[in-house]
Amino acid sequence: MKKTIQTIVLAALCLNFPASAQQKNPPPSSKQGQVKGKVISLKTREPLEGAAIQNINTALTLFTDKQGEFPLDLPAGRYRLAVFLENYQTEYLEIRMPLKEPLIIELEPKDNNLNEVQIIGYGETTKRLNTGSISTITAKQIENQPVTNVLSALSGQMPGVFVQTTNGLPGGNINIQIRGKGSIAAGTNPLYIIDGVPFPGSSLVSNSPLGGEGIVGEISPLNSINPSDIESINVLKDADATAIYGSRGANGVVLITTKKAKVGSVQTDVNIAQGFSQVASMPKLLGLDDYLNIRREAFKNDGLIPSSDPTSYSYAPDLTLWDNKTSTNWAKYVMGHTARTTAINATVSGGTMENRFSIGVNYRNETSVLMGDNDYKRGGTRLSLDHHSADERFSIQSSLSYTKEENKGVNPREAFSSFVLLPPNFPLRDLNGNLNWALGYNPLAAIQNTSKTKIDNVLSNTTIGYELLQGLHIKANIGLNTLGMTQVMVNPKSARNPNASPISYTYFGNTANRSIIVEPQLDYTLKIKKSAIGILIGGTWQNSTKENHLITATNFNSESMLEDMSSAGQLNANYTDLVYKYVSVFSRITYNADDKYLLNLSARRDGSSRFGANNQFGNFGAIGAAWVFSNEKWAAEHLSFINYAKLRASYGITGNDQITDDQFLSTYRSSGLIYQGNAGLMPARIANEDFKWESNKKLEVGLEASLFKERLRFTINHFENISGNQLVNYTLPLMTGFDSYQANLPAKVKNSGWEFELNTNNIRKERFVWTTNFNITLLKNRLLSFPDLATSSYSNFLTVGESTLRATGFKYLGADPNSGAPLYGLKTGGSSSYPDFENYYTTIGDKNPAYYGGLGNSFSYKGFGLDVFAQFAKQFLFGSLTSPGTLTNNFALAAGRWQKEGDVTNIPKASTFRDFYYGLSSANFFKASYLRLKNIQLSYRLPESWLKRNKLNRLRINLQVQNLMTFWNRNAALYDPESGADANIPPLKSFVLGIQLGL
Repeated sequence: MKKTIQTIVLAALCLNFPASAQQKNPPPSSKQGQVKGKVISLKTREPLEGAAIQNINTALTLFTDKQGEFPLDLPAGRYRLAVFLENYQTEYLEIRMPLKEPLIIELEPKDNNLNEVQIIGYGETTKRLNTGSISTITAKQIENQPVTNVLSALSGQMPGVFVQTTNGLPGGNINIQIRGKGSIAAGTNPLYIIDGVPFPGSSLVSNSPLGGEGIVGEISPLNSINPSDIESINVLKDADATAIYGSRGANGVVLITTKKAKVGSVQTDVNIAQGFSQVASMPKLLGLDDYLNIRREAFKNDGLIPSSDPTSYSYAPDLTLWDNKTSTNWAKYVMGHTARTTAINATVSGGTMENRFSIGVNYRNETSVLMGDNDYKRGGTRLSLDHHSADERFSIQSSLSYTKEENKGVNPREAFSSFVLLPPNFPLRDLNGNLNWALGYNPLAAIQNTSKTKIDNVLSNTTIGYELLQGLHIKANIGLNTLGMTQVMVNPKSARNPNASPISYTYFGNTANRSIIVEPQLDYTLKIKKSAIGILIGGTWQNSTKENHLITATNFNSESMLEDMSSAGQLNANYTDLVYKYVSVFSRITYNADDKYLLNLSARRDGSSRFGANNQFGNFGAIGAAWVFSNEKWAAEHLSFINYAKLRASYGITGNDQITDDQFLSTYRSSGLIYQGNAGLMPARIANEDFKWESNKKLEVGLEASLFKERLRFTINHFENISGNQLVNYTLPLMTGFDSYQANLPAKVKNSGWEFELNTNNIRKERFVWTTNFNITLLKNRLLSFPDLATSSYSNFLTVGESTLRATGFKYLGADPNSGAPLYGLKTGGSSSYPDFENYYTTIGDKNPAYYGGLGNSFSYKGFGLDVFAQFAKQFLFGSLTSPGTLTNNFALAAGRWQKEGDVTNIPKASTFRDFYYGLSSANFFKASYLRLKNIQLSYRLPESWLKRNKLNRLRINLQVQNLMTFWNRNAALYDPESGADANIPPLKSFVLGIQLGL
């Protein structure tokens, strides 16, 4: 039974190639034809017990004993062996029988990850020999975090990759920026590729009521990817890594590799998790007493007397009608509930070197922290097949996954921020038991607004390869993705103020995104003594279609029929059908001289249907070079404390085509008028076939090193990215009949910065291990140049020398010490309480984070494990602060208002009149730096002796805590420093108990 357990566990390891095997000269074997071998650690030279040695030709597997030895009787011939051991690199070797002496096999520990396989564009290398800048997160790091969207698992884990959870609800969007925002108006999402298939990175309903009016916001397509199915995520950052993707690589590339079938006996793995979640942080609001005092003070300052008459100018129901002793924290009321989570994953896998398979199913169910009835479900299945011919010349790998999501619940987005800031003594119902509409909105009524979303995702990929000659391989990758989403958003009139004469209406949305890609490739590798040359030539053909149907239904006879389109008296339809065609050729040449001098050249020519005939094709490319100077003889002799050190540099040009399709065409739309029974048309867009690709010139230098017997590893990168030919919708005078047209701006945007990454092996004993990882990114974004900026439509928003994410607003100078009135700085000098609007375009800060990163520690003792990870960022965000004294609650800092002559404070005096300028000023721009305890995992793996008695392969119990606590300026007018304010639900604090079982 023990050998069976070992076979299953060890065969499930990742197949990593670097290791060494060599024949030694121990005493000869006792029998001719019998291989008596030994497996030892390359690092310690100690024998390794329990290593699995598989004869690839016959799939027979044996295990080493306590002395690390194994016997194997084979007839004469050639055989390939594979050697597996947990926490060691997999070793492949070829032997010829009979042998006259034993075989010594050295396995390299996995803590030396320099030789682990590194996924790159259209291939793989090792971290040791990589010339580009790539950050990686593994399945283990993903599994440590109980996340719905796998992008959340990247938060703080990678230098140069800034991840923000903009909405904590299931299905909510995750914002990711790789080395800053390089485009002024075009898209800045990275290119996502899952197993070779491009995958949508932005919401399918962007710029649509279905995205803008839903409490979840713009739904992320990546929610349909099960995190437990992912083997690794590699983020490509510099030109050397991204130029092979040409026009789509300007904003970085995210390569997601799913788990594949692995060699070994058939095994079953089941993971079950159960947990609960709450909002990680609540806004700090005024309590009832402070609120009422400020309100009374406001009336006094304005010389008014509170009235109970709704028609009165000084109507104050909170002071005259409502209970002044009963209080409600409305933030907790609308988003302070407890969400429940259940997750189940099961996988069956196994096979030989020639044929192996993996099939898995998954299910996830979450409720919500929002008020009302909410439910999110996701389920799916995944199949992976892998075949290699006996001579290993032919191979085919295929995977197919299907995921279905259903998300239904209340949709109080329309007045969500107003609900949070309701007066503490606001009653949901009046004295007659009717809904209270005194303020024009009511959260109890808002739960009647509902939203239902269904998403179906099919992702398929097949890769066929054949070795034509030694070193010459031909391969074809064929991928298909269909992503469909249907939405029904119900808005009954009973959810709105009856005094506003509302009507009931429903949005019916149907979106279908289909993409097929074919990529043939030819790869040749030539080894000459200590050098190796690799040549890759390939092409891409991609065809994507996107259909959007949006129907607005009104004039229903009954609110019970709002989900039945046929019951509507009026239907207004909107339909778009977009086709994106993409074709390219690409090539890469690599040169490796004695593992010391590395050179990588890549080039790509792209053609895109998003551009007119004049500029439909673009050329992109990069050069990367590296010097592994630790392999030099002088370094080995004089710098013995250096185990590995590499200098690298790269430069290249990538592109960006993230604009709406067909913008170069002249198009028409309905005028809404009828002439002689025919529907009228009117011009919708002016043609422009001259605009072209955005270009991004990337320069980077880096240093990587491993010191003191690999106890310390670090990476330092400096990068400078300059983006030009900015794609924008350029504003036109309305007299032309058009408000804008697609064009290029001659502006240049520069993102530059430093990345630091440090990994240390603090303690590494047989039973106790402690490791630390740390990363930080220092980032600057600047507008380098913009000819004729002063006369352009961007003159108010952009300034040469400043960030393109500059925050503009009125410059708040504080409260007048004598009168308490708010004072705002003027561009002409001086101050005023009522500045002209031209003063709004004053720079008040930068929304670009100054730095961000993460710090993690991992401890293991016998079967116990503890992982602790923290995320941090220095940034500024706009809040939801309003001037004190109006009929709405406020954030707690409003308690520090001006109250008497001589007070020096930033908060003006209370007034019943809302100060329009105040919320648009620097007073509402807050330091939102934070340190968040992002993840804690405590786990225990039961010992092998117990597993053997109970006939199990693996049993692991873990407790995961996400977003346990956050250190930040709680006095800021924000819900949370990561999600900001307004209608964004903060990230959730989760507690999840799980069990992992291997059969």
